[in-house]
Amino acid sequence: MENTKQNVMKESRISSNGGIKEFFSKLSRGLTIPIALLPIAGLFLGVGAGFENVIRQVMGDSDPVKLAQAQFIFTVMKSIGDIIFANLPTLFCLAVALAFTEDAGVAVFSALVAWIVFNATQSTMIWDAGVDDRGSQIWNILWYTGIPDSVVTSNVGITSLQTSVFGGITIGLFVAFLYNKFHKFEMPKVLGFFSGTRFVPIITFLTVPLLGFFFLMIWPILGMGIDQFGKTMSSAPAGLDALIFGLVERSLLPFGLHAAFYTPLWYTAAGGSLHTGLDGTGEILANGNQSIWFAMQTYGIPFNVIEHAGIYGSWTSSVSADGNFMNIIKGAGGNGNEFSLTLGVNPGAYMQGKYPIMMFGLPAAGFAMVMAAKKENREVAMSVIGAASLTSFLTGITEPIEYTFLFIAPLMFYGFHVWMAGISFWVLDLLGSHIGMTFSGGIFDFVLYGILPDATGFHSNSYWVLLVGAIYAPIYYFVFYFWITKFDIKTPGRTEGEVSMISKTDYRSSKESKVSKKNKKGVDRKERLSTLVENLGGIDNVSKIASCITRLRLTVKDRNKINDDGLMKMGASGIVGKQVNIQIIFGAEADIFKVELMELKK
Repeated sequence: MENTKQNVMKESRISSNGGIKEFFSKLSRGLTIPIALLPIAGLFLGVGAGFENVIRQVMGDSDPVKLAQAQFIFTVMKSIGDIIFANLPTLFCLAVALAFTEDAGVAVFSALVAWIVFNATQSTMIWDAGVDDRGSQIWNILWYTGIPDSVVTSNVGITSLQTSVFGGITIGLFVAFLYNKFHKFEMPKVLGFFSGTRFVPIITFLTVPLLGFFFLMIWPILGMGIDQFGKTMSSAPAGLDALIFGLVERSLLPFGLHAAFYTPLWYTAAGGSLHTGLDGTGEILANGNQSIWFAMQTYGIPFNVIEHAGIYGSWTSSVSADGNFMNIIKGAGGNGNEFSLTLGVNPGAYMQGKYPIMMFGLPAAGFAMVMAAKKENREVAMSVIGAASLTSFLTGITEPIEYTFLFIAPLMFYGFHVWMAGISFWVLDLLGSHIGMTFSGGIFDFVLYGILPDATGFHSNSYWVLLVGAIYAPIYYFVFYFWITKFDIKTPGRTEGEVSMISKTDYRSSKESKVSKKNKKGVDRKERLSTLVENLGGIDNVSKIASCITRLRLTVKDRNKINDDGLMKMGASGIVGKQVNIQIIFGAEADIFKVELMELKK
């Protein structure tokens, strides 16, 4: 009896653990859906703002009509890119609802209804209270008076709370809950038309105002707390905020929680705020490190004004009397715009540290693995590790190479790599770099958000990445080579078994499958899917299917039926999870497998 009780308690703990992991797995997937859109939006915004700035420098502001005509195409590019970043809360709301409802279209529709009603509910209880003694806009919200402008904004054209992506994610989760609970709900026969999925938007419309009122009661305090947290983080001495960010972000990668960690710092006031006017007296233009970076391009603010306490060109910088904002003031030769930035914020501080790691450090570590392989196996090792290193350099997708040594030598990951990542963020912050990012830290992003802003007069100081990377590459190479050879780490090519398991045929099959979206000939998708299903213990062993950028995320009925060796032989670079929730790292093929498995499941 006692053993039975213990077994039940153990199973309960496992179930609880699985539920938590499944929740964060789905949340991470939801966050990556809009994030995947940002590279193209960032490209349009970066190119548009950059060349718009170049044309302004060449033509001057003497003839606004001719200037606008010359800038037309680039202004359009900038505007359509900027609107994506301006509506990220809405996109996160829809994406999270999608991720938690197995891609149900009616859930997305209901989420949009909910977001509009959520903000409209709040607008009825927010009153303009004029300005305070410093000339800053203040608001009255229910029984709160004198609330600062940082708590109120305009969402989808509605004056409402500045809940940013927190609000979007909350509404997405709320609608997903309603959908999963009511999408099979049956009304009385006379009202049968409103049953099933048609009932979901109705119950959403009726219940979400309660959530709107709840936020009206708690968010003014939470919002000011987040704002204060951002000011505290940015005021950390000697760039320690960037160091801490880098350490935590890389440490969370193996658990798939890194996106949940950096999202608030990229898109909310926790990462600082940019305002119009002095001392934050005007409209909030952007919240969060990444949002501020793109907003500075949108409004023509060169990044290097942050570095100067005195005069730089037509810009001056000064700290406000209360120490809360750094004032950035356009000189008499410009259009007179005035902006305020949270004191100490460095646009790029929570992004740029990835470039030396992904473009230099990890490729050098991969080269060390190749050179540490047995001579007769180096060609095979190069085929496996070399492709992963090139992927890291070009696109910043690092999971294949990081997981190669994460599973074989975890001490190298946590004892060396994580710390080198933190130091990279720290050093670039101290050196005064201001490099943006959308998707990852590869050469493509580096050109768009480092070199291009430098070339168009925004002074991102991207050259520091090249210097730090040149130092990081030999450090990574020699440390990895020493560690592998000294402790005989079984990297690809150092054991006969591993080389035979990952043959050239297996590698080429995996590599070709990653580009199968282009219908490249020679890849048998039916055979690949059949092998995957066999290694998963049959399609009936799979209960839930999802994916993110590089991971196939599954909930299975019996973990013991999963053939880890078979999955690795197919080309997986890692398998995370020993219980019912597992993540199989397939690279770009993960999303293809997700679609195929869902079709087969149906």
